[in-house]
Amino acid sequence: MFRAALSAAFAATWLLAGLALGGVPSPPSCSIPTCLVACPLGDIAYTVVVRDLAGNPLIGSLVTIDFSACPLVTLCSLVQDPGYVVNYSARTVRASTDATGSVTFQLRAGGGCASQALVYADGVLLATIPAASPDQNGDQMVVANDYYLFAAKLGTTDLSGDFDCNGLVDESDGFVWSQHGSHSCYGIVNPVRRQSWGRVKSFYR
Repeated sequence: MFRAALSAAFAATWLLAGLALGGVPSPPSCSIPTCLVACPLGDIAYTVVVRDLAGNPLIGSLVTIDFSACPLVTLCSLVQDPGYVVNYSARTVRASTDATGSVTFQLRAGGGCASQALVYADGVLLATIPAASPDQNGDQMVVANDYYLFAAKLGTTDLSGDFDCNGLVDESDGFVWSQHGSHSCYGIVNPVRRQSWGRVKSFYR
């Protein structure tokens, strides 16, 4: 009887340990895009999928994006979409995963940094990534000055200008930039906004 009770206790302990292990995010098992791109208008998505060591999706995992080491990144104040917990002084944004273990951020933000944005899930560091925005100077609007700053990075690996996450600042990033011209935290700052990339270049040469 005693042995049976002891065996049951050990089984319960191992079961609880297994459940605890399964509830811990495992960075190699998670899906994390290699860079984060944000627009002041909040129309660029960044999706993280959190899984445990066995590859099971974790429901309700708290994902935090930490910009504390990215001083040029600016979060639009008072206009972030519902569902996010924003700590402006700590420079963090949090949201919880859904039934598939995924959470999508559409941050209203500008500015960027080469590699210091941190992504956590339940306090576990998943990745250190670059952050980029068509709003290159972080003044919360995408205008001509941002194009000049971006154009100076063409042909380089300055990932604060890499909007398609291919590891290089090239013409395809220029096309992305043109799709967000005149965007701001509070809407469109110029009604004539969507131009071809070639036409945008001709304006700002």
